[in-house]
Formats: sequence, C-alpha cells, structure tokens
Amino acid sequence: MASDKPFENAHSEYCITAGEFAQMCQTTRDTLRYYEKQGILVPYKSEENGYHYYSYSQLSSYYFIKTFRSLDCSAADIRTYLLGGEEIRFDEFVDQQYDSLLQMKLQLDQKLSMITNTRKILKQIRINDIGHPVLYTFPEDIVLKQTPVLSVPAASSGEIAADIHRHLEACQLAGTEPFPMGASIAVSDFLHADYTYKNVFSFAQIGKSSLKVMEDPSLFPLPSRNAIVSVCTENDGDIRKTYADIATLLTRQRKHLCSDIYSLSIVNVLNPHAGRKYLKYIFACVD
Repeated sequence: MASDKPFENAHSEYCITAGEFAQMCQTTRDTLRYYEKQGILVPYKSEENGYHYYSYSQLSSYYFIKTFRSLDCSAADIRTYLLGGEEIRFDEFVDQQYDSLLQMKLQLDQKLSMITNTRKILKQIRINDIGHPVLYTFPEDIVLKQTPVLSVPAASSGEIAADIHRHLEACQLAGTEPFPMGASIAVSDFLHADYTYKNVFSFAQIGKSSLKVMEDPSLFPLPSRNAIVSVCTENDGDIRKTYADIATLLTRQRKHLCSDIYSLSIVNVLNPHAGRKYLKYIFACVD
C-alpha cells in the first residue's frame, strides 16, 4: 500500500543537499527556495535534521523550469503544466512557448536590421569629409522605403508632418524600422534651387536584400552605387549652401544626377543651452 506521505522512504533518492544541487545547476539557493515556494521544484525535508534534499531526477525539472523561465514564462504557468495532470498537454505548452520565441526572434531581427543599417550609415559618415560634398561609391546596394509627400507647401519638416505620420504608419504595417528617416527633393526642383520635399524615406535594406522590391512600389533601390555625398552638422550654417556646393561639384566634375537628392536626418534636437543641433547625411546617385 502506497504511503500518503509524499517523501516517505525517499532517503535514498533524495540525497543531494540544497547547496550541492545549486552548485550542480549553477544557480543559487535563493532561486531554489523561490521555486520551492512556487511549488514547482519541491525538495525532501528531513524530519531528522530539517535539511532539504533533492534527487538526481529533479535535475531535468530544474532545467525545464530554467528554459521556460528564460522565455518569460511565469512560474504560475509552469506550475499549471507541471502539476495539472493528464488533461494538460505538454506539447501545447511547448508550442505556445515556441510561438512566443519566434515572435521574440522576429522583433530581435528587426532591431538588428535597424542597428546594422545605422552602423553602416555612420561608417559612411566617418569616411566622408564633414562640410564638403565629395564623390563617393557606396560599398553595398541600398533600398529605400518611400512615402510620397502630399502636403503643400513642403519645404520643412513641420510642413510635411502629416506625410511623416503616414510614413511611420506604412513602416509599422510593413514591419520595417523608420529610423533613420529623411526627406528627398526631386532632381528638377533641386537644379532650380527649389528645395521642396518629394518623399519621406527610410533605409529598408543595405547590402544583399531579400525584399520583394517589385511587389512593393514603396521600395526603391538606388539606381547606382556612385554618388555625391555631404555630411552636415550644426556648424555648417544654412543647409542651402550645402545644396549649392553639391550643384557646383556636379558641374565641375561633369556628373549628372540619376536619383533624387536625399537628406537623411541622423540627429535633430533643440538644446535650450546650446541651440539647435543636427547631423544630416545628404546624398544622390550620379552617372
């Protein structure tokens, strides 16, 4: 007849002290006490000396708990599946955690894509001479995500606020990161010193792309890696001078624009003590 006491005659199985068990699992006794309190990893308590003992078979339970805790699974959910009986299906529980992990991976991939693109842009900025436009060859192909500007007039970020909102919404629906973000000027307008914005844009991809560009008209691969670029900071004064310098260099080098002029805003803040601070990366493809 089975004993009603859960740990009776368990001395031989429950032979690992709490300290030894914690060391074997590379965890702390505080963590073990928390799991005991939650009812998901309960040791045998000796009536003789009051010590807690674990069994070797509980090692698998500990690592089961550790794995799913690392997936942000609550102790209550783990307890439900550990102690719920036959009506609780472990495969459903594992499938739920698998789906959760896939979602976390997707979010992490999006963040990695954003920071990877940003690092590549900042590397280009470090290479280029600040304040002076230069001819430059991008080391990788670039795909932009664009949203047409519908606002009139459209010569400042404030005037295209509604277009920026539409671009943010479009990026969210597409699962792409809007940062860093900027605005473009059409070639014909630029050549006539009309700096009206045409599109709001973000970097969708730098380098080898798996994006289905043909299926999404908002995605625009730059037509050439050959470009004219300029880095602008708060010390450069009126940005129209930078645009004029770009036009002068194009004439001097006998280059022709084959894309819009893109003004990428890396930083744009108002400092109450130092005034406005900004860092812009202006580029256009040339042939």
